[in-house]
Parts: sequence; C-alpha cells; structure tokens
Amino acid sequence: MQTADLDGPRPVAAVISSIGARHPDALQLVTDGPFLDLRRALRNPASDPALLHGTGLDDAVRERVLAMPGALDLINRAAAEVLALAGLALPGLTVRLTVACQGGRHRSVAVAEGVARRIWEAWGGAYAVVVEHHHIDRPLLTASV
Repeated sequence: MQTADLDGPRPVAAVISSIGARHPDALQLVTDGPFLDLRRALRNPASDPALLHGTGLDDAVRERVLAMPGALDLINRAAAEVLALAGLALPGLTVRLTVACQGGRHRSVAVAEGVARRIWEAWGGAYAVVVEHHHIDRPLLTASV
C-alpha cells in the first residue's frame, strides 16, 4: 500500500482510499463512508498498451483518466459529498471515501488523488487529508483491461 498525506495544522479529517475491486481482499477494505465504483463510469486506460504498466500517479495515466467524459464531475461530486459529511461529523471524526476500479492501479488512484486534492483545497489546507492506495503495487490482473 502507498499513502500520501496532504498536511494541515489540524488533524486528519478525511481518508480517501483507492482499491481494486477484483482483488480478494477488496471488500474487507470498504469501511464506513461513501463508495465510488468507477468500473462502468470511466473507461480503463490500461486498454492502451502504453499506459498498462503505469499507475494513476503517473502523469500520462492521470491525464488520460481526468480527460475522460464525466471524470471531473465525478471528482467534484465525490468531494462535495465528503465535505458535506465532514460538516455533519462530530469534531475529531474522520470521513472516509473508497474509490474502486478493476485492479486499483489506474482509475481509482487518479480519481482518489483528485478528490483528496479538492477536499484539501476546499478546507484551505487547514485539515489533513490522507490518501491510501491499497492495490497500486499489486501485479496487473489478467483480463482486467
């Protein structure tokens, strides 16, 4: 698993997780909070051989995912939902969002990073946001493109 922190002077207020839904442990990683399944919402960039071995942290993959019709709208809506839930949460509680695609290397990673950045910016960097990529380092799944 890889993690990234968007630091803030206040404690972590949101955790955004990316997962690959086809991995055996994927459902165990879905905890409380919204679940965003991208498998039918966005085309898999891994179908392009040039992007197959990349991840959503790579510029070329991220740009391809974010350029897909509806991708930015999904990011904005997911961020708005997390922000709304955080506004309803008791102080000190952490809001969680899980973003899934087939293998957890491309779409879910790029979208999770985008959502985390939107949330952190909306809070003006006052609260920390953690991004967890659970399956980014796993081998490619066969027939997942």
